[in-house]
Amino acid sequence: MLKIYCLLMAFAAAGVAPAWADPVSHTFEANYSLSFWDIGFGHIQYSNALKGNSYSASAHFATQGMMGFFWKSIIDATADGGVDAHGVSPADYDSHSRYRDRPLQQVKFTYDNSDPSVYFDPPVDLIRFPVTREQQKGAMDPMSALISILVGASADSKAPCGTGAQVFDGRRRYDVQFTYIKDEKLYLDHGLFQGSNAHLCELHFVPIAGYPQRLVMQRRDPPKMFADLVDVAETGTPNGHYVVPVKVWAELSLGTVTVTLDTIKVDGEKRLTAGERNSPVE
Repeated sequence: MLKIYCLLMAFAAAGVAPAWADPVSHTFEANYSLSFWDIGFGHIQYSNALKGNSYSASAHFATQGMMGFFWKSIIDATADGGVDAHGVSPADYDSHSRYRDRPLQQVKFTYDNSDPSVYFDPPVDLIRFPVTREQQKGAMDPMSALISILVGASADSKAPCGTGAQVFDGRRRYDVQFTYIKDEKLYLDHGLFQGSNAHLCELHFVPIAGYPQRLVMQRRDPPKMFADLVDVAETGTPNGHYVVPVKVWAELSLGTVTVTLDTIKVDGEKRLTAGERNSPVE
């Protein structure tokens, strides 16, 4: 017993945890606001926890106010699985959503060797616009796709935003692709990450299956979408940092829809810049 105690003290003195010790949980929280014509119409609350080679994540989206009345949507989603420097391996996904006056819709995935079994409540018609098993291969649920983007699974010096993700949400199969444009200084009205270096990328939404065939075949004149992303240091991630969307906007015919990061906490501490933690949470 004394030998074990001495061994633990030696590890502690060296700042090293034994291989069999419980890994530390690293947390990330972000809140976003949505606006159209600079009028707020919704918000997103997102959080995840990375522990060793596993992740768990949750998100809440809701529209609000007069502008939000036209969309009138609410979504709550969770996901968990494995994560490392090479990517994400989803295990479970569960979402509950409501659009306008339609019934609450649950979509639940359980993965078996990256092949999901999908459960709907109430049941939905998957025959009219089918997604084949072959088309589902390599794709992941929306929450796990977001984790892969945040941890920079496909990011490198030539593609600092990453290359995107292949997504299957139970009914639709689509790709989200990033094209790096340039680095630029970030200036937002609320001052978050003011003057930080941001990666400006164009986003491309590519429908694959689960849509009317005319949408899959046409793919013409999609809205222009862009994002500013910053690298936020976090030793608990596989690559030592998060790649965080700070501003995302889509140029529609009637105006611009914008998603803006309002607050961010890493391991329970607020961040004002992309560098060191600088505002402990009480």
